Order: sequence, then C-alpha cells, then structure tokens
Amino acid sequence: MRMPMTAPLLYLCALAATLPGTALGMEAPLTLDMAVQRALANSRELTADKEELKGLQNAADRVPLLANPVLELEGKTGALTGSPDDRGISITVLQEIPLAAVGSKRRSVARAEADLARLKINERTLKFGDEVRRSWVACAVEQQRLELVQAQMEIAGRLLSIANERFKAGDLAELEVRLADLDLRKQQLRLTEQQTVLAMARRQLARLLGLSGVQELPQLAVTPAPRTALPDDEQLLLQALQQRSDLVVLHQETERDRSALELARAEALPSLTVGLSYSNERSSQNAYDLAAGQLLLRNERTNDHILGLKLSIPLPLFSRNQAELARATGRVSAGNARAEALKRTAEVEIKDLLAHYRLAQSAWELHRATLGPAARENLNIQQQAFALGEVGMQIVLDEKRRLAEQQEAELKALQLALETYSRLEVATGGTPAISGGTP
Repeated sequence: MRMPMTAPLLYLCALAATLPGTALGMEAPLTLDMAVQRALANSRELTADKEELKGLQNAADRVPLLANPVLELEGKTGALTGSPDDRGISITVLQEIPLAAVGSKRRSVARAEADLARLKINERTLKFGDEVRRSWVACAVEQQRLELVQAQMEIAGRLLSIANERFKAGDLAELEVRLADLDLRKQQLRLTEQQTVLAMARRQLARLLGLSGVQELPQLAVTPAPRTALPDDEQLLLQALQQRSDLVVLHQETERDRSALELARAEALPSLTVGLSYSNERSSQNAYDLAAGQLLLRNERTNDHILGLKLSIPLPLFSRNQAELARATGRVSAGNARAEALKRTAEVEIKDLLAHYRLAQSAWELHRATLGPAARENLNIQQQAFALGEVGMQIVLDEKRRLAEQQEAELKALQLALETYSRLEVATGGTPAISGGTP
C-alpha cells in the first residue's frame, strides 16, 4: 500500500533538486585538485609504468648471488674399438666462486635500476599533473570567456534595441542603427567561435581525465585566484635543488652508474671454479698363471672408484674488463657534469618562473580591483548617455571594445598566473611550500 507524500516532504525534494550539485544524476563541480586526482587514477600509461616497476623490483630481489653449478656426466665404452670389457662413467659438479662479491653488486645495480624507474614515474606523474592542471585552467578560462562574450552580446542587443527606438522616434540616423546591428552580428560570430574553442578544451580535459566522452565531464568549479604568498626565493631555490624531480632522477642515474662501476671492477677479477668428480672405470686384461710347468691364460677384470678435486682460474693476461670499466667511468663523470649543468638551469628557470608569476599576479590584481570596475563604469555611463541622446553609437561601441579588451587582458593574466604556478610546482619537484593546496 502506497502512502501519500506530504506537502512538506514534496517541498524539500523540490528544493534539493534545485540546489547545484544535489540533483539526481549530477556530480559536484570538478575542482582543480579533483581533476588531477581523477586523471592520475585513470591514467593507463602510469598504471602500465607501475606494473613494469613491480617487475623490476621483484627481479632485483631475485638476482642470484652465485652462478648455477654445472653438472657433467660422461660415459665411456670400448665396445666399438674391440675392447668390450672396457667402460666407465664419471660425474662432475663444477661451481664458479667469484673472488669478489659480484652477485651482491649485480643485485645493487638491479635495485638502483628499480629505484631509478620509480623516480622516473614520480617525475612523469608531476608532469602529467601539470598538464592536467593547465588543461583544467584553460577549460575554465574558456568558459569564463564564453560568459563574457554572452554578456557582450546582451549589451549589443540592448544597444540595438535602444537604437531602433530612437530611430523610430526620428532621433537617430540610420547609420547608427547599422553600426549597432553590425556589432551584434560580430558578437554572434564571436560566440560561435568561442563555443567551438570551449568544446575543444573540454574534449582535451576529458581525454586527460580518462573519460570516454566530453558528455561525462562534469561542470567545472569556480576558477581559483592566484596565490599571493610564496616562500622566500632563496629558501625556494634550496628546497627545489633538493627535491626537483629531474635532479633527483639524475642523481639516481649517477648512483646507478657508480654501482655499475663497482660491478665492472668486481668482474675484472677472475672467478675460481671448483670441481668435485667421481668416476667408475672397469677394464679387463690378459694374465698368465704358471701351473704344473705350464702357462695358463686367464682374463683379469678391474673395477676402480676414483674421487677427484679440480681447481681452475682464468689468467687475466688479455682481458681485465677494461672496456666496461672505461664505459662505467665515463658515465659517472658525465652524470656529475650533467648534474652541475642542471642545477644552474634549474636556478635560472625557477627565478624566471617566479618573476613571471609575480608579474601575472600583479596584473590580474590590477585588472580585477582597478581597471575592470573603471571600464564597466565607463561603459554604463556611455550607455546611459546614448539612451539620452548625448553621445553617438560609435563612442559607446569604442567603450564596449575597451571593456572587452580589459576583460580579455584580465583573463590572460589569470590564466598565465595559474599556469606559471603549476609549472613552478613541477620545477620545484612538488615542494610542500608550493603544492600545499590549490592556489
């Protein structure tokens, strides 16, 4: 039996359905941090890299410390050479014993390779997060740009309506009406272009998030304002040189090369081979016995059991692993040189990014707090003056164009600040002072 729904309950359901993000089938607005988390979770490339890393780590833990022993079996027979009673078997076990800890050094090289792969995954994760953040920012800015174009088109529509009313009253020339109509048509074309650009940006963001289509992309949250507080430049540089991902990877590559150099030195020493053998040899020979003054022929058989110990070692006369030693030494020296060069590059890059960020943040603040309100107020004044017949259409259109230029400059400053902030986070290796939250 169904119970009728009361009026208060109906009202609460209707209210919940009208609230943003609470309607059935709607997701909460997609923030910048949520976009990065979803993209990292859905990235098939990163998933494949992590699976490969597991294989490298498991392989590094299973590198043997000793080579496999060698079992040799040998059988001999004289049946084919007219000595059917001569035969023998032998069993030999050979074990290579390195005079240096070659096995442990090979395991160190394998573990260094696995650590290097892990650090490279971290670097790719940071760069992929930066790509997602910049794509999200571009999509959010294009959405704001679309809203501004819509607002400009509404203004153009109002101006055309006022111009038509004044033209019918005989208070305005036909040229002024045509100017207003042309401006509205331009705004309609601009709206179509901006809708196309926004659709492209949304498709790019949906691809990075691992969504099957742009229709699955939820509504974006409000674009965050640029962060104003940054750590001291010297402190930021010091932290960046310790945590910057490409520097960390380069240091690990140098450590891997040093381990490879130690392995090459260990492999230059010859290995001792110890062998333990057992053989059983059977043979027969003619023997003569003297009995009653006569020589009697008889067949005497032998069965010998022999144990043997064998030691062998190569003589390092022609090869002492010189080629691998030379290559490993060169890689270590090159790694140190690259690390110094990358440090200088990192310092310059971070200083440039800081300068660009502060400039973009200051420009955005100036547009938002001063230039934007002034441009909007000027346009309002000119619209009122045009409605009263005090100014012509061209003056209003010029003021409207200046407002559009100011709004576009504000959006570009905002986008530049947010993208530069994201690049700064990558350049500092995800320094906590930088990546502590959404700017």
